[in-house]
Amino acid sequence: MFGTGKLFGFGIRKKKGPTFGIDINSDSITLIQLEKTRVGIEVTRFACMPTPANTVREGLIADPSAIGFVISDLMLQAGIAPTGPSPTINMTIPAQAVVIRLMPVPTGMPPDELAEVVTQEATNHVPFPISDANLDWSLMPATERTDADGVRRVDVILAAVQRSIVETCWRTTDSCGAHLGKIEVSSLAAIRGLATAGYLDTVGQMSMVVNVRQDATDINVIRSAMPLFGRSVIIGMETLTEAISRSLEIDFETALTLLPEIPLFGMPPKDQRMGQAAQVARTIFSDITDELERSLEFYQSQVGDVKLDQIILTGPGCMVPNLDQYIGSRMGYRTIFGDAMRDMTFDQSLVVERMRPILASSLGSSLDPIWNPAFTVDLDLNKEGRLPLFYDERATQKIEAERPVGPYWFRPALAGGLVALALAGSALAYLNYVEIPTKQAQLVETEAKIVQARKDLEQVNQLKETNTSLRMRQKVLNYLVSKGRRWSSYMDTIQSNTPKGVQIDHVIFGQQDFQVEGLAEDFTAVSKLSLNLEGSPLIKESSIDFAGRKDKIPQYVTFGLTAKIKPVDLPRAVGPSSTAPSVTPSIGSVFTENGKTSVAKRATPELDGIQLSTREQAE
Repeated sequence: MFGTGKLFGFGIRKKKGPTFGIDINSDSITLIQLEKTRVGIEVTRFACMPTPANTVREGLIADPSAIGFVISDLMLQAGIAPTGPSPTINMTIPAQAVVIRLMPVPTGMPPDELAEVVTQEATNHVPFPISDANLDWSLMPATERTDADGVRRVDVILAAVQRSIVETCWRTTDSCGAHLGKIEVSSLAAIRGLATAGYLDTVGQMSMVVNVRQDATDINVIRSAMPLFGRSVIIGMETLTEAISRSLEIDFETALTLLPEIPLFGMPPKDQRMGQAAQVARTIFSDITDELERSLEFYQSQVGDVKLDQIILTGPGCMVPNLDQYIGSRMGYRTIFGDAMRDMTFDQSLVVERMRPILASSLGSSLDPIWNPAFTVDLDLNKEGRLPLFYDERATQKIEAERPVGPYWFRPALAGGLVALALAGSALAYLNYVEIPTKQAQLVETEAKIVQARKDLEQVNQLKETNTSLRMRQKVLNYLVSKGRRWSSYMDTIQSNTPKGVQIDHVIFGQQDFQVEGLAEDFTAVSKLSLNLEGSPLIKESSIDFAGRKDKIPQYVTFGLTAKIKPVDLPRAVGPSSTAPSVTPSIGSVFTENGKTSVAKRATPELDGIQLSTREQAE
């Protein structure tokens, strides 16, 4: 009511709305809001919806109004009141749309002189006019060194983006009634999220962060949370989905639903179609792995022989099971999924474990840099606010003024011709408006109805196609958000009661019981496993179905047993601080077949090599 003025000597400030991060890609749009509490960082709001078709292209927004409408729905779903203060949205843009360069400068330069030097150098690196670019830069203290000429230098990272891309982000926030906050590079935001979770804070640690996005894959070599080398390759999950669609002769949306079930590495395919999809996936990820090797070799040719300590995977590509094992076996380095949420407090019913690596970029854009204990690059390509677009106003054509024309000698003839033309026009108008006025009006009205009916029919068809696409994408999102937590207590019971010398190969869950199959050193170990399960408070009865030695592996006993489940309510974890046991990394995968849930698991390191060799013989 009082604006921003003063009343009775006290400043009246407008209440600030919430700030949250938005991750926009061609598959889904995710909203995340974080808050700093006494116990750490807490995820206070989370919502996710599928992206409408053809609204995002090559990672950039193509239809700001449609994306703004989806963001409005996400804010309502997350509990942000539309009548309150306008929220602030932090966005990320793909790395391939941004020019990123590292420039060495002498240490100790004054800030104003450093800014002038960096801006001048930007003109040599940015391929478009500086007047049409948004720039930002940051010093990277971890790169400070003494060069061969004896000068102490440090690297500066520079980022530049065309102002038209920033203007598209502004139009998107305008359409949903929000303010545009920071605009960051998606790969750098993912690095901040991983650094906050403690993946990159070790001094001198060399890591490669691979962000497998929908439209491309970002590759960054990191030391002490500082990006020393980065590039993007135009191979992503869209490439994989399209390849599976062509290979299996199915539509794109159906191929998208197969991605979370592809047996990429260490998993037998459940049918021929999934085996074919797995072969296509291995081809695509083989190309990505080749690009990782080329990037590392190029970086080593610039700085000398360096050895990676780890490879960290983030982005939508992490939805493919065992992708970390596949790339790790090809590269020869320790490879893990980067869970930026592992030290945060959040409702585990909203975000399942396998979805967390996908959110590293959106989490990084939602983080306040002061929350991060490790120094990371903080670039904001919208720090100057909304600026007018650059236009070239130079004239390209000049038209001379018309010269005055003298009096016409033929004006009387011209007047007579005009009179004759007027008479002919009157006669024609009389015929048109008297003889056939009714038929003409009916014809126009009928044509208008036909045109309108065609438009309505096209809109109905478009709505049907859009609804079908959204339903398929919602199915995938529902799968990622809700699947995989029903049998965790029973898997923990199996793990805690498995004696030494027993290898669990399969666990198949039914409605009232579950079956366990695997290998053991002797029959005593099988009996001990059955007795241990029967003594569990969750198990009603355990019985051995079969036990014997096979010709291929006579030194081990192949067994199977059935355990009946007691009808009790299982406790449910409410946050990362809960003391309830969690599923260990030995659980390889969970899949559903014929109405039953099956789990492939390795429990005993002593038998792991035998188990792998047995599968190789079977294959």
